Amino acid sequence: MPHDQHDTPYVDAVLAYRRRGFTPFHTPGHKLGKGAPRRLRELVGETCLQADLAMAGAVEDTRESTGLVRLAEEHAAEAWGAERCHFLVNGSTSGVHALVLAIAGPGDTLIVPRNAHKSLLNALIYAGATPVYVEPAVDPVWGIPLNVTVAQAVAALRAHPQAKAMFVTSPTYNGLCADLPAIASAAHAVGVPFIVDQAWGPHLCFCPDLPVDAMTAGADACVVSTHKLLSGLTQSAVLLARGKRLNLARLESMVKMTQSTSPQVLMYASIDAARQQMATHGAELWRAAIAEAEWARERINEIQGLRCLGHEVLAAEGVAAFDPTRLTISALDLGHSGTELETILRDDYAVAVEAADPLAVILNVTFGDSRKDMRVLVDALRDYAARFADARGRREAAARWLRLRPPAFTRQVLSPREAFFAPSVALPLAECEGRVSAESVTPYPPGIPVLGPGEEIGAETVAYLGEAARAQLKVHGPEDLSLRTLRVVA
Repeated sequence: MPHDQHDTPYVDAVLAYRRRGFTPFHTPGHKLGKGAPRRLRELVGETCLQADLAMAGAVEDTRESTGLVRLAEEHAAEAWGAERCHFLVNGSTSGVHALVLAIAGPGDTLIVPRNAHKSLLNALIYAGATPVYVEPAVDPVWGIPLNVTVAQAVAALRAHPQAKAMFVTSPTYNGLCADLPAIASAAHAVGVPFIVDQAWGPHLCFCPDLPVDAMTAGADACVVSTHKLLSGLTQSAVLLARGKRLNLARLESMVKMTQSTSPQVLMYASIDAARQQMATHGAELWRAAIAEAEWARERINEIQGLRCLGHEVLAAEGVAAFDPTRLTISALDLGHSGTELETILRDDYAVAVEAADPLAVILNVTFGDSRKDMRVLVDALRDYAARFADARGRREAAARWLRLRPPAFTRQVLSPREAFFAPSVALPLAECEGRVSAESVTPYPPGIPVLGPGEEIGAETVAYLGEAARAQLKVHGPEDLSLRTLRVVA
């Protein structure tokens, strides 16, 4: 019998605990806020501290009872169209780790997109599996990675019949969506599970005006971040799966292996509440958000010197759909990189963006935004553009960022795990051409590795990293964050 999506079983349990007035002899140590330092109470409030509980001994008993969690997960599985749902408190990252560990082991092959988040590369290190990369094109105007095409997926599946699964990232950080139904069909035609990193698409299945979501498109599993665009607290996410091509029992074991053993009930409750909100009101809420985003996009594109990515991107290779609630704004024509624009918006206008890279800023528009918020953004951008209208001396400097394209993949000499644990040495960047990397280099944002362990370091990679170092690009992964040296297999 279907669950009533108006119910919030886990939220109700937390509220019931607080109403009962227990005397706690369990974690956390601040004991419902009674022992919390004043500044922490000032920051989060007594109400939050009174619900800051670990699962065992609080909303359920200490015998690892998971009935309430499972009931809330069943509601969520039904809402997102999955057979099984796991609540995650370590973000979509831990869901990716669990999926890879459930599917592949040492020596196995996985087909993965080159624009995958670093969590997938890290999962390969944990599992000992070897990637076969599918490399999406890069948009020549915006400099952003596009999507894996159906033709690329078919070619990879034919070339690697031993692959244990095919992974795709959709939507991308900029809201670009792949042709998921066609790729799912291609993978299933040869008996390969199809997995989607849908961290940036937790909302898709709740509004027909948005691109198709992974589970509706036929994916065997996906991860979605309830905290990114829904009402889940930061770090909350869900893993959705079907059992036709995946071992759900093994997947559950891997979820437990990659999760905290002290999950925070506020995070679980926030997932439960976000699911209820979307299942009962998602369509109307997201239609309103789409309208606000489109209103802002139209006016931003009228501002001389600024560009806001829109539906024209559907003409690009591999882009089957576009999430209009994502605003990618470039000020390169006014002589500013995305990071410079972010600083100006934050310091001068109190406008905080989602992310900034050398090319653009990215903003999220959700059901939490109003027309007033959109006017604040547009007015700030108009004033900014007027202040910097004379960009003659800066345009060429800014244009160099478009020339800083991520290097093409060379070849995988060792598995990521083999290279990561191999004896290694740190060499000056200029001496690394032809060597095998022992570490990853991931510009942030968006968290897509440009070099992974086990890959041959080509001349293009050395040149890119040299330019990135001079530009002080923020990176994760290497021991030397200045990029003056890289660690390579000895």
